[in-house]
Amino acid sequence: MKLTSQEQEIVWKKFCSYCIKVIDGEILNYLDELKRQQEHEVCFSDLTKEQQNQLYTYDEILKGTHFQVMDMEVEVNDDQISEALGRLSEKRRMIILMAYFLDMKEAEIAQCMELVQSTIHYHKAESLRLLKEFLE
Repeated sequence: MKLTSQEQEIVWKKFCSYCIKVIDGEILNYLDELKRQQEHEVCFSDLTKEQQNQLYTYDEILKGTHFQVMDMEVEVNDDQISEALGRLSEKRRMIILMAYFLDMKEAEIAQCMELVQSTIHYHKAESLRLLKEFLE
């Protein structure tokens, strides 16, 4: 279907009119959004020092007990657990710290401590029993 030049001009004008309406609508939406932001948002540089201080908090640094394991420091933040771990023998404490704080498997612990894996398993089970007893 061929359009005459007059019809093409009409189509072109309608298309331009449509585009202008769409752009005007977008401009209005943008201006509405800016107005909403101005009503509900404040620039940080416009805040007073007191208002800025209300926007954040500082957490207290937990002061846990530190245990030395394989040239690393393991921090235990719970006082009851650290006290219970302190009541274990050095060997059993190391096994528990390696297993539960360093996520090592029994085979890895056995290799590091130059013990058999079954010995590590026994000490770990016995240590957990003692810890449970201490914590109750």
